[in-house]
Amino acid sequence: MLIFVVPSRHRFVVLGDSGVHQKVGQDFWYRIAGFLSDRLHQGDFTSAIVAGVEAVGEGLAEHFPRRPDDRNELPDIIDERP
Repeated sequence: MLIFVVPSRHRFVVLGDSGVHQKVGQDFWYRIAGFLSDRLHQGDFTSAIVAGVEAVGEGLAEHFPRRPDDRNELPDIIDERP
């Protein structure tokens, strides 16, 4: 899943791969886009993206639940460098 934000153009994209899309459907992406849009319009881009990622995570957990043998392949950090 990718969230790409271009503040100077007032645009963003939420993109999931085809396997995820088959499970969650288009309405899921519309809900996430609406969620992000509301928060981005408030002007706090970092918290909007963090909240968007959390919302996506919650939605994906319904279709892809964590298993006991799962391991984290990427660090759970947010890089706020400009």
